[in-house]
Amino acid sequence: MKLRLLGLTLLSGTLVLGACGNSDNNANDENSATTENTGNTTEEAPENDEAGDNPAGGKGEDGMQETQQGYGFTKFDLEIDVDGQDAVDADYKTKEDGTFEADYENSLQGVDYDNDTHQKEAMDELDKLFKDIILDQQMSKDEVKKNILNALDIPDYSKFELEVTFDDGSKMEINDQE
Repeated sequence: MKLRLLGLTLLSGTLVLGACGNSDNNANDENSATTENTGNTTEEAPENDEAGDNPAGGKGEDGMQETQQGYGFTKFDLEIDVDGQDAVDADYKTKEDGTFEADYENSLQGVDYDNDTHQKEAMDELDKLFKDIILDQQMSKDEVKKNILNALDIPDYSKFELEVTFDDGSKMEINDQE
């Protein structure tokens, strides 16, 4: 009797859960905005995210890409030399109008995205780097340097220069030559 009751309970439980299955009362149609969950709030996703996977908005009135990345800094200027030769030059600056300027050159990987013609590509590379290093003001200079070198897969360098201006206006500078 107990076995029969257990089997009946399992069967009815399965049917109830199956009935609750794939009901999608909040299905998006073509005209409704999609949303994404960003922690405690839900925000509308940008419709024309021209910077790929990075969370940048659309283009401003002057045609420059608007930025909403929220990296925690407004300026990032990095120069790394390997064996006395330029290896990596990365520049990022957020302007007051919400646009940004980005340059990225990595001669070790054969990448050269200048500010004038390859804004999107430069920002995509910098976005990957910024997400890898997760830079903040609380980090020591040695930790910042180590994270950047690991993210760029550079085991040894002859020059490492970094200047960062954080959102609150504070700065971090690292100048190291070996």
